[in-house]
Amino acid sequence: MNVRGQRWLPPSLLARKMLCAAYIPSPIADQERFKLRALHVMTLVIVIKRYLKLGFRLLALERAGQGWRIDLLFEAVASARKRLVEVKSGKRMREVHRIQAALYTHKISADEIAVSNRYEDEVLSPEFIKKIQQRAELTRQLITDDPVRAATRYTPHPDVCYTCANFRCPFLEASRNSATTTRAVWEGR
Repeated sequence: MNVRGQRWLPPSLLARKMLCAAYIPSPIADQERFKLRALHVMTLVIVIKRYLKLGFRLLALERAGQGWRIDLLFEAVASARKRLVEVKSGKRMREVHRIQAALYTHKISADEIAVSNRYEDEVLSPEFIKKIQQRAELTRQLITDDPVRAATRYTPHPDVCYTCANFRCPFLEASRNSATTTRAVWEGR
């Protein structure tokens, strides 16, 4: 991946690069992409239903820009506060999901940012969002100012290693084995 001279990265990629600057996304087969998209859509419906019951009004669904897509934007009927919601189809919220959601603050005006899955909603604190914005700027600087150093700055992290295609990473095999073992334990195998 060539990011030389590029100060802008989509939030989904920047979030992963903040955890490991050497991260390279693995290609996804069309069939797998369709399956993930279908799970995401089903989760969107569940989250919309939950928010409507909580007294929110849906303002926007999958609003897109160049290289990014905001899942949902709601407005609380009682207080008129806007809440941007990043929807994830996974069973649990990962750190990378929280980071990605916090990176959308410059994309759309909202009073709150939340990460939601089919089970729960987690509203991000303003302090967390501010900290992520600062870390994002440092990561962008590293990637643009010293791309060679960034490409070899390996930081194993369970939220990114399982989808990484950087085969130069000395931690990749151990991380994937650990992720497979962890996944098997979670699935009860």
